Amino acid sequence: MGRRGTVQRRVVGAGVGLAVVTVGVFGVLAPPESCPEVSVDDLHDASALTVDWFVENQNDDGTWLYQYEAEGDRVVPDYNIVRHAGVIMGLYQAALAGYPGALESADTGLEWLLDHTFVEGDMTAIVYQGEVSVGSVALLTAGLVDRREATGDDRYDDLLGRLGTFMAQQTEASGAVLAYYSRIQDAPIPDTYSKYYTGEAYWALSRLHRAFPDEGWGEVADRVGGYLATRRDDVEDNWPVIPDHWAAYGLAETVEFADRPGGAGGSGGPLTEAEIAYAEEQAGLFGSQVRWVSQRHGPWGLAVRGPHVPRGGGYGVVGEALTGYWRVVEAEPRLHDLREPVAERTRCIAGLAIDAQTDEDEAEDYERPERAAGAWFRDGETRMDDQQHALAALLRTVAIVEAGAGEAGPGGGEGGDMPAFWLWLLALVAVVNPFRTALAVPRAGRSRREVAEVALLGGAVAGAGALLVAWASGPLLDALDVSDPALRLAAGIVAGVGGLLAVFRRPPPSDPALPGRRAALVPVAVPLVATPALLLAAMSAHSDRGFPVLLAALALAIAALPLITLTLPRAPADQSTPPVDTAGDLGAPAVDPGAAGQDTAGAPAVALADVDVDARPDQRGPANVTVRLVAWAGRLTAAGLVAAAVALVIDGVLAV
Repeated sequence: MGRRGTVQRRVVGAGVGLAVVTVGVFGVLAPPESCPEVSVDDLHDASALTVDWFVENQNDDGTWLYQYEAEGDRVVPDYNIVRHAGVIMGLYQAALAGYPGALESADTGLEWLLDHTFVEGDMTAIVYQGEVSVGSVALLTAGLVDRREATGDDRYDDLLGRLGTFMAQQTEASGAVLAYYSRIQDAPIPDTYSKYYTGEAYWALSRLHRAFPDEGWGEVADRVGGYLATRRDDVEDNWPVIPDHWAAYGLAETVEFADRPGGAGGSGGPLTEAEIAYAEEQAGLFGSQVRWVSQRHGPWGLAVRGPHVPRGGGYGVVGEALTGYWRVVEAEPRLHDLREPVAERTRCIAGLAIDAQTDEDEAEDYERPERAAGAWFRDGETRMDDQQHALAALLRTVAIVEAGAGEAGPGGGEGGDMPAFWLWLLALVAVVNPFRTALAVPRAGRSRREVAEVALLGGAVAGAGALLVAWASGPLLDALDVSDPALRLAAGIVAGVGGLLAVFRRPPPSDPALPGRRAALVPVAVPLVATPALLLAAMSAHSDRGFPVLLAALALAIAALPLITLTLPRAPADQSTPPVDTAGDLGAPAVDPGAAGQDTAGAPAVALADVDVDARPDQRGPANVTVRLVAWAGRLTAAGLVAAAVALVIDGVLAV
């Protein structure tokens, strides 16, 4: 057996490498996603059960069971007034949707909350345990607007105006919202900001503007919305960027503003360019969360995604955000390509949330079934905002399911956020890397023309294989429940690793190789061109952009390969390669590259992968200079692959 092994070993090694990468990709990087089917009836049943939980667990004074630990039937002695206002809001949403008991329970909770309000000039705010926050005022405001819409009762219109005045006073000229107010100073507390109060104020002010369009709330809402879209995370030093579901509520109202272009049935798009960019980014952040959770619930998700599962509130806030952004993309023509991906992600998180809810049968296993039925537990604990957020998300998902949007499942449907055509073109050409590959094309005993023919034929065979894999991948990905962004992420990681190795390592050797033109099969097609990185990139590019980008990239790379081989020199006269024993390998006879070291012109053969591309200038002849240039072109191409791979990974992470 030769120094570098046999052809058979080379082929087997390539197969083992492909198998390892395949297991790594579909086992770890892009495992199956579990997205239970969800119907309108499922959503209604789960929502009704959640409303019943609030009715059953409301105290006589109007508060609700705040935090409950099932083990030991323990009620945690704590309360949060912002979350109380959030429950009122959620129940008024349910009342607006017609759920029995929701309005009465919310009104009872409202009476308790109104006992904690105070009047200061022309504004009203809420104080609890000495703290005055924007959050409680904002959620109460949004809830009262829903109550007004559900009942036609305008008794709280004056209160709504006074609550709005408080939020407007807390809003700075930049659109930033000061989180707290000092009753001692009778003024907002400067330089105090909250992770979520700004988005909550944005939503509440937007609701006020739609209910009372002539009272100026829209100007304040737009100021806050602009701040969220352009400056909030930088000014408030938030890193990473905050996924803000309350901002989704606000944008969903903003697209309906009658005074916006395209709003309330007008023509054009209602959002600014900054708002569109923000909506795209936020939808991607929440979509990636759904992808991770759905992978966690997949067949081996526990092993590769860990034991963590969301609280009920976690399912809820993701669902609230995506239902908001679905309404945004429906109304904004420039975002219509996100309609199906956002809808699919929303349906997925809703199905997972329903599966995680404690139903009435499961509740019978608890010491207090009435405290469990309709609740979401994690580690034996539930909190009232788990139910509130989940309820709001399920209610808002009904419209999506009724519209039939997002039915295709992970990776299905048309449209969506995907890499640009040119990015996939660059990545695919760089994966093939014709400069680096040309250095490893076998040249022993071949004329320049024959070497070029081997290179072209091998590239064509590998390209045809990549096209075939891409064509067959659709049903496979559907069967595995792998989404396009997850596959893109995996393809980017594999390509990036390959690119890094290519930057720092020499090209692979040209031998062992099959004799004659069969060298096009081994090693040119396999393993030089048809690498795991190429096959995976072909699958992902085809899934994203179809065959055109794949055909264009492969045509460019494969056409360049023989042209580059023609520029390469022959080896020096003392070049020697030991015999390679290919007997029994794919039916090939033994070949002695050293003995067959002369091509048809009588010049010696070359193993260019062994040429010292880093030799000192005084050690280089014209031949070495050419090889060095091609080698560095290969390294630069590999560096370009790393850059493209990073872009693909980022896109895969942030895609809906």
